[in-house]
Amino acid sequence: MVDNFPSVGERIKSIRKQHKLTQIEFAQSLDISQGTLSEIESGKAKPSFDVLVLLSDMYLVDMNWLIINREAELRVGLQKDELFLLENYRKLEQIAKDELLDYTNLKLLRFQRKE
Repeated sequence: MVDNFPSVGERIKSIRKQHKLTQIEFAQSLDISQGTLSEIESGKAKPSFDVLVLLSDMYLVDMNWLIINREAELRVGLQKDELFLLENYRKLEQIAKDELLDYTNLKLLRFQRKE
């Protein structure tokens, strides 16, 4: 996930754009003002720790990447196919994610009936 977003503000802006949210919508989801978000995105201000944690939780963003622009070593414990699924899932639009989750729930129900 390491990319060309050198500052925390630019990485935060990339998250907002990836989710196709306006500054107002994104700021509201993080319980900050649009002006504060604008200053963070432009590098004039730094986000608080609480904002970083909330952003990480709400938008499933790795804190290592968010804070220091490094890919996490959370791959430990994941099988190759699990990592493949996770990386591809993150590339999907929300409607496709919802469909995939519905499909996995159906598979789980089918598997549980066989037991």
